Amino acid sequence: MDNKELLKNYLREIFQFDFSELDFGIYRIMNYKRKEIKNFIENDLINAVEEEFKKYKTINQKELIKKLEEKKLEIKKIEKELGEQILKNDTIDPKFKDKPFAKEYEKLINQMEQIDVAEEIQNQVFNDLYNFFSRYYEDGDFISKRRYGRFDKYAIPYNGEEVKLYWANYDQYYIKTGEIFKNYEFESSDYRFIFKTTVIDVPVGNVKSDKRYFFLAENEPVKIEDKTITINFEYRPLTDRDFKNYELKTNQGEIKKSVIKQEMLNESLKEKILEKIKNNYIKGILCEIEKKQKGEGEKEENNKKTLLDKHLFKFTKKITSDFFIHKDLKGFLERELDYFIKTEVIDIENLDTEKELHFDKHITRAKVFKNIGKKIIEFLAQIEDFQKMLWEKKKFVLRTEYVITTDRIPDEFYDEIVENKEQLKEWDELGLGKIKTKKDLIEKKLPVDTKYFSLEFKEKLLEKITEKGNLDDLLDGVLIKSENWQALNTMLNRFKGRIKTIYIDPPYNTGKDEFLYKDKCQHSSWLTMMENRLSLAKN
Repeated sequence: MDNKELLKNYLREIFQFDFSELDFGIYRIMNYKRKEIKNFIENDLINAVEEEFKKYKTINQKELIKKLEEKKLEIKKIEKELGEQILKNDTIDPKFKDKPFAKEYEKLINQMEQIDVAEEIQNQVFNDLYNFFSRYYEDGDFISKRRYGRFDKYAIPYNGEEVKLYWANYDQYYIKTGEIFKNYEFESSDYRFIFKTTVIDVPVGNVKSDKRYFFLAENEPVKIEDKTITINFEYRPLTDRDFKNYELKTNQGEIKKSVIKQEMLNESLKEKILEKIKNNYIKGILCEIEKKQKGEGEKEENNKKTLLDKHLFKFTKKITSDFFIHKDLKGFLERELDYFIKTEVIDIENLDTEKELHFDKHITRAKVFKNIGKKIIEFLAQIEDFQKMLWEKKKFVLRTEYVITTDRIPDEFYDEIVENKEQLKEWDELGLGKIKTKKDLIEKKLPVDTKYFSLEFKEKLLEKITEKGNLDDLLDGVLIKSENWQALNTMLNRFKGRIKTIYIDPPYNTGKDEFLYKDKCQHSSWLTMMENRLSLAKN
C-alpha cells in the first residue's frame, strides 16, 4: 500500500468509518456527516496536495525526456566535431560549462530533477501526515502524548513552569466509561466477513445496570452478497426467552440463570450462525480449525478452535472504552504540528544552503505538510468542538419532585394521600408501618413524595405551603440525580460560593472498583475524571 492509501485508510479510522451505522449519540452525528467526510478524504484532501505541487509539475515529463534526448544527440555531434568528450556519466565537463549548449542541457537536467523531487516530496508528505496523526490518535480519542518509536516515549509540554502536574488526558473532559460499537471485519479464502451491531440497548450515562450480551439479530441475522457475508448482532440484557433459545445450562443440565458470561453464549451463537448459512463452502471456511505453528520442543496441541470461534471471541471480548472530549483539539494539534515540523520534517543537520534544490526540497515538504495538516485538523476540530458545545451546554432539569412531611401538609390533602396506594406501599417498605386512616397521618410524621401524585395535586400543595414563605427557604435539602459533571455545571450559578463542605465517595483507582480504562492511560483517565469534577466542585 502506498503512503497516500495508507493515510486515507487511517483517516477513515480517525473519522470512525468503521463504527456501526447506529442512530443515537455521536453515531448520529458521524453518520449525518459521513458523505462530507468521505468526500474530504477521497477528493478534497488529495486535490489539495496536488494543488500544492502544481508549480513543480508545469512541465510535461514525457516532453522533457524527449528534449533531453535531443540535446544529448546534439552534444554527441559537437563531440565528433571537436574530437573531445563533453558528457561524462551524463555530466558536462567543467571546461564546457559556459557554452550555450551546456547551459541548455543543465537547465533540462534541473527541470527533470524538480519533477523527481516533487514526486518524492509528495510521497514524504503523505507519510509525514500518517506519522503525525497516528502519534496522537488512540481508540477514538486524541491523547496528549508525543509518542516516539516502539517504546512509546513521550515529551511533556513545557512552557517555562518550575513545577507542573501533568497527565496524558489533562486537557480533556472525561465523559463516561461505556461501550464502543465498531464493525468487525476479516477475510478468508477471498470472502469478506463483517460482524455488525444493529440493535443496541445500553444504559444512559455511567449508570450501572444489568449486564449486556451479544445475540444474533432477529431481523436478517445473516446477509450474503457476492463474496461479502454480513452477520448482524443485538447487544442487550438477557431475557427469559434467551435462556431457552441459547440453551444456557449448568453441568447438571438445569437452565442456568446466574453468572452468565459471553463466552458461554458464543458456542450457541456459532451454531445459530452456521444454521443461517446455507452455502456449504462458506460454512467450511468458518469451520476451518485454526492451526497453531508448533515451536521446537513443543508438544502438539489439541486445538479445536475454528475460524468463527476465534473471531467471535475477538468481536465480543473488548468493547468497553473511556470516552473523552478534547477542550481545545485544534490548538493542541496545531501546536504539535509545529513541533513535529521542527523535529521530524526539517532535518537541520542535512540542510545545505549551497545545494539550492536540496534546501528547497525540505522547505517545500514542510510547507505542504503544514498546509495539509491544518486542513485535516480544521475538519477534525469542527466535529470535536460540536461535541464539546453539547457537553458544556447547561442541561435542562427534566423533573422536580418534593418530599414533604405530613406535619407540614394541611388536613385538606389527607384524603387523597391515604388513597394513594403507591405512597402507602413505599411507607410499608421503609418500615414506617401500614397506614390506613387520616388519624395515622396525624400521629406520625411521614414523608409524602409528590412523584406518586398528579401534577394538579403537587401544584395545589406547593401553592398552599408557600403562603407561609419562600419555597427555597422552607426546604431542608436538595437531592439532585444526574451525571455528576453535568449536575455541578448546571447548578453552579445558583449555588456558587454557598456550599461549606463537600463529601465525596469517588472510585479510588484501586483496580477493584470496576472503573474501566484504556490500557495505555488508565491513571490519566481517573485523574481527568477527578480533575474535571473537583474543579467545578471548588467553584
